[in-house]
Amino acid sequence: MTTFPQPEAVFRYFTELSAIPHGSGNTAGIRAWLLSCAAKLGIPAESDNTGNVIMCKAASPGYESHPRVILQGHMDMVCAQLPDCIKNMETEGLDLVWDDTFLSADGTTLGGDDGIALAYALAVLESDDIPHPPLTAVFTVDEETGMDGANALSPAVLNGKYLINLDSEEEGIITVGCAGGICVHLRYPVSTEPANGTAIRLSVSGLTGGHSGAEIHKPLLNANLVMLRLLRCLPVMFRLSGFHGGLRDNVIPTECEAELICSTDDAEKLSNALREEVEQIRCENPLETDFSLKICTLPAESRSLSEEATAELLRQLSLLPNGVQAMDPHLNMPQTSLNLAIFKLHDDSFTVDALLRSSVNSERLALAERLWQLAEKAGGSAETSGSYPAWEYLPDTELEHRASSAYHSLTGKAPVIQTIHAGLECGILAAKAPQLECISIGPDLFDIHTPRERLSLSSAKLTWDWLLAILKAL
Repeated sequence: MTTFPQPEAVFRYFTELSAIPHGSGNTAGIRAWLLSCAAKLGIPAESDNTGNVIMCKAASPGYESHPRVILQGHMDMVCAQLPDCIKNMETEGLDLVWDDTFLSADGTTLGGDDGIALAYALAVLESDDIPHPPLTAVFTVDEETGMDGANALSPAVLNGKYLINLDSEEEGIITVGCAGGICVHLRYPVSTEPANGTAIRLSVSGLTGGHSGAEIHKPLLNANLVMLRLLRCLPVMFRLSGFHGGLRDNVIPTECEAELICSTDDAEKLSNALREEVEQIRCENPLETDFSLKICTLPAESRSLSEEATAELLRQLSLLPNGVQAMDPHLNMPQTSLNLAIFKLHDDSFTVDALLRSSVNSERLALAERLWQLAEKAGGSAETSGSYPAWEYLPDTELEHRASSAYHSLTGKAPVIQTIHAGLECGILAAKAPQLECISIGPDLFDIHTPRERLSLSSAKLTWDWLLAILKAL
């Protein structure tokens, strides 16, 4: 597409960055591109030891004495694709799909979370006719897998008064607080032994999935737990030889596979029981219209868990909590939750990766301790990573007031002021620089972290106008 919708510069930059693979842990290319953009614009830029990129621009005329504003977003995207999509997202860019209403990507996630932040910030830095205070643009790495860039960022970079995070997905909403998070990695030791019988693969697919924070309260099935339910319903003894589901801790898993071995005489009984349970799950979850279970026979496996070890492992997994654990009594939204995101059977262990979120730091840590204790009681172990604090709401800041006024002037409507259950980097950054007033805004993005992700073109334009109005008012 050579002619871009308005704002032209935003969509031009978004198209350029979409051509560069930039999944979490694979941001070297996008970092080099950002630095080259800064060089072309003639503005100072640097990359720190973690790979974050920082750019600075002097104030426009008349704004030299105004407090510095930080524009912030993250470089990495969640890479997810349809089962029949053959794109290698580690090495290939996205195939953008434009229509009159939405921008999406063919067969994959779009990366609007958070490529739109990079595009907005670069378009501001490029322009010579946008009124603005002194600006710092901060682009962090690996937000989606633990907020590594934000955690490592030097506080000296955050030398402004205002920070506008551009990582929200609903236009007309000013986010002023978010949940904290922590990843818990459970390990259950297992051992295999020689096995014989009929080998069967079960494949759960077609589930809706979604963001493990913003959508954890919705009636969405978790593929790992669906598979666990199917295995525990079987009326015959079997041996587990494989189990793997989920790709990322911040995505509600949509697919899961398990391999098992049973006696040849029991294979038909097993298949019939599975089909009956699938129908029951469909009746209980009418919104999961594309849910399916595929059953196929495999060449015989040589090793598996014993029948007793299989039953005990599945029992221990069934004890793990999932989903919303506590609701905020005042805001009618999740307060504490977890997502059992990744299940995997290895040669010597079964591992579970879970992402816990809470707006109450003590509840987050208590839930992590609960998982730890469950693993240890089963003879296993646990580790944690990627802990970040909740971003607590500071009411009535100057930044909130000016952003609200700017939105009302543009639309005639008051924006919604909210806190969210998803994680944002603002909590980490505000803790590093207590003088900062922070908000998060963004355009309408739908079905993020899934191949159905799409960006509203009209909302992207309105959010751009809103961002410029905020900068002018500061």
